[in-house]
Amino acid sequence: MATGLGIDIGAQWIKVVQARVSGTMVTVTGALKIPRPGGVLDTGEDTEGSTVVPPDLGLELAKAGLRRTGTVGITGRDVMLRYITTPPIPPDKLRMYVDMQLGDRISAGPKSKEAPTVTYDYRILNVPTGLSGDLVVMAGVSKNEFLFGTFGALKAAKVNCTRTTPSAFGLVHAYLRTQQVQAEQTVVLVDVGHEHLELAILHERNLYFARSAPGGGKKFDAALNKLLNLSPDRIQEYKHHRARIHPEGTKLNSPQELQFQKALKEAADGIANGIRSAVMFCRTSAKLKNLDYQRVFLSGGGARLPGLREYLEHKTKRPVQILDLYTGLDLRKLDAESARCFEGEIPDMAVALGLAIVDADPSCFHFDLMPAAVVKKRAFWNKTVYGAAAGVVLMASLWSPYVNAQKSLDEAAETKGHYEEEARDAKKRRNDFTATKAANEQLAKRYRYYAKQTRLGQVYLDLYAQIRKAAPRGMRFVWMGPRENDPAKTSTTSLDWFEQPLRQVRVRGYYDSDEIKGQEFNAKTDRFFRLLNQVQGVESAALDLGFKDEEMKLDPGLKGFQFDLRLANPDLPLEDSKGAAPSEDAKTDEAAGEKKPSAKTGDEDEKP
Repeated sequence: MATGLGIDIGAQWIKVVQARVSGTMVTVTGALKIPRPGGVLDTGEDTEGSTVVPPDLGLELAKAGLRRTGTVGITGRDVMLRYITTPPIPPDKLRMYVDMQLGDRISAGPKSKEAPTVTYDYRILNVPTGLSGDLVVMAGVSKNEFLFGTFGALKAAKVNCTRTTPSAFGLVHAYLRTQQVQAEQTVVLVDVGHEHLELAILHERNLYFARSAPGGGKKFDAALNKLLNLSPDRIQEYKHHRARIHPEGTKLNSPQELQFQKALKEAADGIANGIRSAVMFCRTSAKLKNLDYQRVFLSGGGARLPGLREYLEHKTKRPVQILDLYTGLDLRKLDAESARCFEGEIPDMAVALGLAIVDADPSCFHFDLMPAAVVKKRAFWNKTVYGAAAGVVLMASLWSPYVNAQKSLDEAAETKGHYEEEARDAKKRRNDFTATKAANEQLAKRYRYYAKQTRLGQVYLDLYAQIRKAAPRGMRFVWMGPRENDPAKTSTTSLDWFEQPLRQVRVRGYYDSDEIKGQEFNAKTDRFFRLLNQVQGVESAALDLGFKDEEMKLDPGLKGFQFDLRLANPDLPLEDSKGAAPSEDAKTDEAAGEKKPSAKTGDEDEKP
């Protein structure tokens, strides 16, 4: 969560917004709107483009409970926009390339004693470039003379400017943070100020274009003044409450409406032409020949002329809607005076709001037009001066530990004893936990074993019972499963064959060659398979003569074997045939000290 302050210095008003940004939520905590004075604060003879702010602006911000440090928007002809296209190159090479492209606007290199005349910043745009894969770079350039005048004026007014950025970026971030951005939609943002238009083009959340253009509410005032010859206040009243512009082709019966239409049409067409020019410029400069837009968002005090939205909608042949800030903002923290800044259907605080968002989150897409001299000066104060002050504070802070050294040692010894006791207690709890964990693991193994038995079909349990019943003494069985799998190479704990009926079953086991010698194994297995073939439900049972037991890794003296069985119907339980007797040595003497295989094909708790 971060708080930022945005300052929008317009031609008539200075608008300030303080906002707290947390994720996607923007909470406005303060706002101020004061008239712009008629004088300038700098002492230069040429006041063209000078920054005009009240000398007590910092005091006014303090009275309103706002910060006096923030991001300032700059606009007009003092900010220029350029597009640069280049093949993909590393960042350091790209910086050199941009320097070279802007060389006609920059003085000699860094070793030159001549101070730069301009400051610039650039960003790579996320635009489709087709198969070429070229980088499209948008750069903003501003004269240092204008920037130094801005910093000086604000400093004299007791306001600290952390960064300056084109006002159009404030409009962009006000839109992105308050609106539901539609997928696959390209929109044009237009903020109509008193003297300038702030224009931006975005495809979804990707910025394609942002700049200032001439034209604004001042042209409506001039047209009405020629017609009515009234004071500026009366002109504003007529413009907002009595005058109205109608879409072209509308039949007008009143002579007064016809006069207003003729007077206002040129200024309204200027806004429509500004939109058209922005799109055409972006198509050409950003190499987006198929660029088009689906919607226009309108804001700014100059857009409050009745009928302007409908006129532009008819002129551009696109839907034009008001940029609704209020549903996307939390304004509950505002006092009554600040809340009045957000009154009205058409907002004029959008740019200031976006600048506050940039100030709170500097990672937002924007140009930081800060002259190098200002950056170096701030770095000196932030590092050298504050570092020296920190050294003095550090030396002073060493006095108290020096005087109270023995007391600190005693406290440290006491603290050490406390933590040693805590460590012993923690070790005991860890041992108890380890013992409990081991006991739980044993319980879990038993649970898995019994749970697996419940998932076995009845026919497999019957089959295993018949195998154990007919088996001669000395035979041990270690695995029973699908014939299609190789038990030596796949997990024996897989339950896939429990879920579907299985007709082919493979059994693997071993015997002690000292207990069953020579040809005795063949005689015992012949009788064993005769007994199995007599079980109703078993179609066949035969020894796998090609089986090799090297992979079983048995202890010396143990021999492995493998045989296959085929079931008639795996869905029906097995039954003994009448007269079939179990093997005379079928019972296994568990107390006779059986030898176990050195390696098993599954977990020790997993039984067939």
